[in-house]
Amino acid sequence: MGRSVSDNLKKRFGDPVRIEIRYAKEKISPSEELYRSEQLSKAYAGVLKGVLGREPTQDEIMGRRVFRRK
Repeated sequence: MGRSVSDNLKKRFGDPVRIEIRYAKEKISPSEELYRSEQLSKAYAGVLKGVLGREPTQDEIMGRRVFRRK
């Protein structure tokens, strides 16, 4: 039987998870803010894809559904 999703996260990123996101403190233009938001969304979806071993659903990305491996 495979590892659970939480075990996979702990194995890949440590326990407690050692991921830290820092946001810029200076004001940025709306276009730069949109670009950064899109890049963060892509990175988040990429991490989920790696952990789940498949493309995450939109509900999983938005946090409306618990992650399930297929």
